[in-house]
Amino acid sequence: MSGAKSKLLLQASAYCAALALAPTAVQAGTRTADAQIAVVTPLSFIQVEDLDFGRVIASTTAGTVTISTANVRTQTGSVVPIGTDYQRGKFAGMGSQNQRVTISLAPAVIPLTGPGAPMTVTNLTIGPDSTLNQLGASSNYRIVAADGIFWFYVGGRLNVGANQAAGYYSGTFTATLVYQ
Repeated sequence: MSGAKSKLLLQASAYCAALALAPTAVQAGTRTADAQIAVVTPLSFIQVEDLDFGRVIASTTAGTVTISTANVRTQTGSVVPIGTDYQRGKFAGMGSQNQRVTISLAPAVIPLTGPGAPMTVTNLTIGPDSTLNQLGASSNYRIVAADGIFWFYVGGRLNVGANQAAGYYSGTFTATLVYQ
């Protein structure tokens, strides 16, 4: 019987140790997460991500921050980009394979307003994903994806003034698609 008692005590001890290590409701906590989906319908397009230059440190001289359509950020002058919270603009559309689409962006100069002097975004560029082929140097593209769903990206150059005031600046541009 003493062997059975030892085995029972050992099992009870192991069970109590497991309970002591198990997370309690206080230890578990809660987390929130986003759930998103981009839905496109035939002959439509949607904005998926904003063109966002992230955070920069201005200086006593003017400079620029450029986001390429490949999502690479560069700078000129004494402006210092910080962090990795920048992104190219991203759009999705749907037509049919081999269909042509014209894509244009406006205005050519986007004013960004905020707490200080306005800044501008210039040199907006369109970068097609592999689902689109650009036809020459024009704003015309051919949809190559078999399902007709395509993506394109928008980059641009932010012009930061000397002694630019700190704060949040924003502006808007328009992407126009014409399916042919």
